[in-house]
Amino acid sequence: MYPLGHFGVALVFAAPIVYGLGRKAGTVYALVVLLAAMAPDLDLYLPYVAHHGLTHTFAFAVATALVGGSIATVLVLLYHRAAGPPRFSFLTPRHVFLYTTLALFTGVASHVVADIFVVLPGTQPISPFWPVNVRHFHIKLIPLGAPLRNGLLFLGGISIVAVTCWLWAGRNSR
Repeated sequence: MYPLGHFGVALVFAAPIVYGLGRKAGTVYALVVLLAAMAPDLDLYLPYVAHHGLTHTFAFAVATALVGGSIATVLVLLYHRAAGPPRFSFLTPRHVFLYTTLALFTGVASHVVADIFVVLPGTQPISPFWPVNVRHFHIKLIPLGAPLRNGLLFLGGISIVAVTCWLWAGRNSR
């Protein structure tokens, strides 16, 4: 799947949480999810790492989320030490860890799920539950080898987030 397709799937995964978080926090959350959505494809640039291998697993999603959440928490603690207590109650280290960890997991996991449904010619199916289960998974749901189809998937993801924001705005105008 092309990056646009992965971004579309990531937005679909992010939409329910964006709805719960609201406009500002939801926008930041969606951006972190979009950045994390392409992390599994870093294996294309790493020597001795097979594409659709270790980085295309839920274990990698958990590891990425925990490491990223920990780094964000340390940065917030350093910021609090330098600038004083936060002005906003949601900028506590605990909230930052939970928020960042969930966003990173959502982005990476959306990529893994998308690659279960699409195997482009010349690539191998993935083992998303490695190391617990090494079985390869592939469900040929939608042929997404063409850039136009990936673009449509991206537009679908944008549309779902737009509807989510519209519903959120309606919920808070009452």
